[in-house]
Amino acid sequence: MFMRFSLKSEDAEDSSIRILGWYRKNKRVLSWRKNKTPYKVLVSEFLLHKTDATKVSVVYPLFVKRFPCVNDLNKADISKIRKLFSNIGLFYRADRLKKVSNQIVEEFNGEVPNSREGLLSLYGVGDYIANAVLCFGYKKRVAIVDTNIIRIYGRIFGVKSNTSRPHTDKKLWEFAEEMLPKNNYIEYNYALLDFASDICKTKSPKCKICPIITICKEYKEKS
Repeated sequence: MFMRFSLKSEDAEDSSIRILGWYRKNKRVLSWRKNKTPYKVLVSEFLLHKTDATKVSVVYPLFVKRFPCVNDLNKADISKIRKLFSNIGLFYRADRLKKVSNQIVEEFNGEVPNSREGLLSLYGVGDYIANAVLCFGYKKRVAIVDTNIIRIYGRIFGVKSNTSRPHTDKKLWEFAEEMLPKNNYIEYNYALLDFASDICKTKSPKCKICPIITICKEYKEKS
């Protein structure tokens, strides 16, 4: 079941403008957001899974330097890949990346798929990673939805999902698509991630300095 209050178009536009304005002054400088390719976006998303961005910022440059393309990763010995994960743990990601690189070489001629269907066929790739690659790697206008973005929209607009796995709720994805601006959508998706990390945190959100506090449904209810 999906619950939401009536969304005013002006509130949606206003929130995106404010979040983008905040982002342009406060955005994080992250190495994987520079010189992006679909392959590098795919690698970064695997590394970021359940891992703090600070730790990934150390490993990512080393990883793409050692394995600059899919073919290099596919040819690499798994022990060398695992070694790069020694400081951030979750070694299963090394095996996933190795398996995915082999799949891309064997099934897609060494090119990261540029379709949602193709990306979802890759081992370990779900809706979020697929759309992240399409948006950040291929510059396609698609939304991204993870726990952080669900939290933002839930607080601001009262969007709720009663499913056991909200990030797979099609209605939430439809809402995120509805919120996506026609232009600056790549920047907007990055802005949501940074906003969730710095302002709209899980614990102790910085409501007093939030740029969209005046339209935040949860804050109004608590006040």
